[in-house]
Amino acid sequence: MLRLAQLIMIISLFISVAVAAKDLQQQEIEFKEDPGKLLVKLSKSTEFPLHFTSKEEFIQVANDLGFEPVELQRDLEVLARVNLETNLSSTTKYEDAKLLIEQLDLIANTAFDQAMVTMLKARLRGRENKEYQPIVAQYMDALNRINTDMSPQATLFKYILHEHLGGLNMMLLQSAPALSHFNRYREIAYQLHNDYFIAEAETALGKYYNRNGDKAKSLQHFSEAFRLANSIHYPQLKSQTLINLARTYRDLEQWDDALKYAHEAAEIQQELGLDTYLAETLNVIAMVYEGQENWNKAVDYYLNAQQVNERVGNIIAVGINFHNLGGIYSKLNNIPSALNALQGANEIFRSLKTHHYLVHNELLFTKIYLEQGKWAETIDHANKTLELAKKLKQTDIEIETLGYLSTAYRKTNDLNAAINSVDAIIALTKDNEDTPKESDNYSEFTQQKLKFELTLVNNKLEQQVSKNKHNQLVMILLGLMLAFTLAIIIFIWRKLVLKKKLHLESTALNRIEPISQTPGYRAFIETLESMDPTQPKTLALININELNNIDIQLGLTEAQTLMQQLTTQMSQNLDTEVFIIRSGLFACYFNQQHDAEYIYDAVVKCLEKLKTIKTAIPHFANLHDAHQASIGHINLPLLANPDVNISAQLHFETLQYALAAAIGINEKPNYVSLRPLNFAPAAIFMPPLYLNLTQALNRGIIRAESNRNTLDINWPKC
Repeated sequence: MLRLAQLIMIISLFISVAVAAKDLQQQEIEFKEDPGKLLVKLSKSTEFPLHFTSKEEFIQVANDLGFEPVELQRDLEVLARVNLETNLSSTTKYEDAKLLIEQLDLIANTAFDQAMVTMLKARLRGRENKEYQPIVAQYMDALNRINTDMSPQATLFKYILHEHLGGLNMMLLQSAPALSHFNRYREIAYQLHNDYFIAEAETALGKYYNRNGDKAKSLQHFSEAFRLANSIHYPQLKSQTLINLARTYRDLEQWDDALKYAHEAAEIQQELGLDTYLAETLNVIAMVYEGQENWNKAVDYYLNAQQVNERVGNIIAVGINFHNLGGIYSKLNNIPSALNALQGANEIFRSLKTHHYLVHNELLFTKIYLEQGKWAETIDHANKTLELAKKLKQTDIEIETLGYLSTAYRKTNDLNAAINSVDAIIALTKDNEDTPKESDNYSEFTQQKLKFELTLVNNKLEQQVSKNKHNQLVMILLGLMLAFTLAIIIFIWRKLVLKKKLHLESTALNRIEPISQTPGYRAFIETLESMDPTQPKTLALININELNNIDIQLGLTEAQTLMQQLTTQMSQNLDTEVFIIRSGLFACYFNQQHDAEYIYDAVVKCLEKLKTIKTAIPHFANLHDAHQASIGHINLPLLANPDVNISAQLHFETLQYALAAAIGINEKPNYVSLRPLNFAPAAIFMPPLYLNLTQALNRGIIRAESNRNTLDINWPKC
């Protein structure tokens, strides 16, 4: 009885912990979906503001309210976080947040409590002063305090910290740390088994890859987030996934899809009153029209976004809008309006010390003044851009700015300054070429522009050679630098050619099955990936039991010869290419549909000829029963819906499932063929595949056919 009571206590404790963890997750979802509603709810339940000056007084206040002290403390922490949200309309939110942080700091005893206060102080600092670099260190301090804490609340807090750290590093253009935090963010989301959190994490990674120009990975993560958001019915999350898809299609220049998703997102955001997100969506629509060179519509949407940003007090977004408007006004040749907009952006970025935005604004100033032929203003803004680019280590911006600066100096006949600018371009270009990544990004356009600038400078020097003896030495030095630069470019080009050659060789080797030296698993997968998924096809997986250990029984050399001969014979009998997955296991791809009986007959005929294959070991073939063969068979497409995409790997695993069932039948040779019904859902062909297929068979969604009794089939255990 005592043991039973202990077991009941353990189970009760486990259930209570699981319920508490689920409550924490649900509160976090409420926080993300509707912070305004959560603010009202928590303010009412905690009777905020509370008055206490010590831990003892806090405990008394909690008891008076009917709370456990730690429960009230957790609610106050969430209340402080809510007040620090940008899309909250409360006019006293920062004052309330400060009061809450001071009170939480007063009662913080554990490492978790202190980490939470550290994070809240950092977030308040970021909201008030827009100083992002220092608060990264504070966030890392908070993370280090709870890194070893495996409790549900600590795990959820780490999820939040990695989300914020990824976003902060991305704003600061710190690509590697941002990716590291976003990957950890995603890992914790899957650890929590919460589709909402997983969708958020997939969205964050999609934004990261979009920012870094990897559109394929970006669309992959955004699509997964959209799929999850559609299945759990949270409108705010769905609006975010929609706008991210709109951004991706905008970048891919699929304008109609981009506008469709953006307008759907805007409708949801207007209904929910999500002005901060609505401003982002209006910006995306403006950028779509900008991409189509529909400048007037782009201006309209940027101005609408500007009004929303001003209403919610998102000052940085106001500055970015000014910058975008400046670029479009310059396209419309409305230079006064362009300069006014850029000046407005400059004032905001300088006051908030957001140099990562300011550098692009100064660069746009430089371009516009250069186009207007205002050389003094061009030089002034170019120097400001250079100073910021050096501080931010933005080499590409430095090189571009130096090109503009060189042109301006030449126009003002300041040749020494022009030469210095070109020298700086050469030095930066050489530094860039020292790393493979930067060398890859060194465009042909930049090379041609550099040569053009050098030619102009050399012509000027030749004209003045009689007046200045030192010019000849400068020309020689510039020529040597150019030669050195070209030599480096040629060296890097040769390296790239060699790497490409090695890559092609390794790719070819990777497609070969190591024992038989014939096309193997990867070659089969590549063939499946290249096929048209809507056209009728047939796949088969054939296992010959007696050949599974042929490499050990015959030895590598003889086994290789036998397998190559057998592959050739099977290719002729089946009239298709045959791939060896491993010893005794063959995959076949047919460019038209064949039923399983057809393939079964061809395989049996082929196996009858197996004994005719000669080996160096006498009578080896006579000792084996070639009819110990099993066949897994499917016809493609598996699903009638052409919009559903099933990967090549999942096609192969479906074949494996059919073959596993066939191998389990004692009477051989045999085959098992799987055929989904027309109404079969796409979900049955998703991981965990074996479990989904077994359930689908049990429900009658998939039909199984065999030349043996299907009732005797032992389906794979899941």
